[in-house]
Amino acid sequence: MAFALLQPPLRRDHCRASLLRLLRKRPVAGRYANTRTFGNRASSTAANKINAGGGSSSSSSSESKSMNASQCEVNKFSSFASSWWDSRNNPLVGMNPIRVKFIRDVVQEFQFSNKANQHAMQLPLHNKQVLDIGCGGGLLTESLSRLGATRVFGLDASSKVVEVAKSHSFHNSSRMASIGNITNVENADINQSGLTNISYVGGVTVEEFATTWQLESQPNVPHNELFDVITALEVVEHVPNPSSLLHAATSLLKPNGILFVSTINRTIKSYGMAIVAAEYITGKVPLGTHDWNHFFSPKEIESMICKDSNSMRQVSVSGMVLKPPFVNMQWYLSPEDTDINWIGAYQKQH
Repeated sequence: MAFALLQPPLRRDHCRASLLRLLRKRPVAGRYANTRTFGNRASSTAANKINAGGGSSSSSSSESKSMNASQCEVNKFSSFASSWWDSRNNPLVGMNPIRVKFIRDVVQEFQFSNKANQHAMQLPLHNKQVLDIGCGGGLLTESLSRLGATRVFGLDASSKVVEVAKSHSFHNSSRMASIGNITNVENADINQSGLTNISYVGGVTVEEFATTWQLESQPNVPHNELFDVITALEVVEHVPNPSSLLHAATSLLKPNGILFVSTINRTIKSYGMAIVAAEYITGKVPLGTHDWNHFFSPKEIESMICKDSNSMRQVSVSGMVLKPPFVNMQWYLSPEDTDINWIGAYQKQH
């Protein structure tokens, strides 16, 4: 939801080496003690790394892609940081349960290896590694953690909103919700002391994250180091180059891995509801949050993801629709209505 804060320029090769050393210390599955340290230390290092050499006229195209962030968007979402978890000011709080439902249902349908036992024995993200791109204050990231993931990385180009996410994951409400969700599920892979299977990384774009993550094993990263599930929800409409973001995301997926993308369709209906009604009439969304010209249809996103990669295919798409009266901000999934908000799932075949 928010994108990279500019930092003082540093030597790019020095920053790359520093972050690589941190990535080599990634914790083993089930060992969560050091994940906070990774997130805290990598945040500032990676943020500085993005901007190293930013003023050079000889920057390569790969370097340009790593800076796929708008300072205006960064400032905008950083200014919302303090009210990120307030449902009165952030409609994503109300939308989050149906986003999680869609993700859970798709994973169980297309990834679960033992469907006969999926409800009795395991949570949907049991033993999976997950990346949440544009994590903001951690709304979705915390939910993914509670679905049984071994490790969840929350990535955002705004350091400020990531600090909010880190703080919230230590709140008693977050810790107790994690425990409450596993009391009736046997063998659930969640640490009951809290959401310590989350690592937050702030001040870095997914392009930069992908480059650093894969440096150690070029040209091919071992499959066990890649991600089973990647989410990029309400992000593509806020970056200068959506195709670059999606390409970086797919490069981090394991075979059979699933990328989830949600955004707003570019229709007359979406202009009336997502901008005129939401921003100007009800005030549920701050003025200037969205630009209608940056919205995308399901077909456009499918083309970006699947055209550039023959290994990707769309497996599911659904609209996310507000129930009237709209001011209550209650949502439901509707595969037939993708005119405004929608979410899609795209699976890597090989």
